[in-house]
Amino acid sequence: MRRLTTLAATLSVAVALLVSVAAAQDAGTTREFAIVGGNYAFAPTTIEVNRNDLVKISFTAHEIPHSFTIDEYRIVKRASVGQTVTFEFRADRAGTFNYYCNLTQDEKCRNMKGHLVVK
Repeated sequence: MRRLTTLAATLSVAVALLVSVAAAQDAGTTREFAIVGGNYAFAPTTIEVNRNDLVKISFTAHEIPHSFTIDEYRIVKRASVGQTVTFEFRADRAGTFNYYCNLTQDEKCRNMKGHLVVK
């Protein structure tokens, strides 16, 4: 009976260890990006992360105000000329998501597009 109790305790510890390792792997890593909105374009136009990564973005607008918008993540950040706005979110869904400028002050803003790729 004592061996059975010891075996059960060992199995319990092993399962707890496996669960904590899986949770740590699922937590992702922190990925940082500097994105510039200028000349009616984003640079870079594509950013790639892994699912569950914590994504930190520093968004800077040049020439005129711009926004950084990702509908699926409910992100709408506006930066004035020369201003940098920093924010973060968890990339918890795999797929390709468009980011764009939603400001209407200039027709060319509508052409500002980029892609967030979550693997």
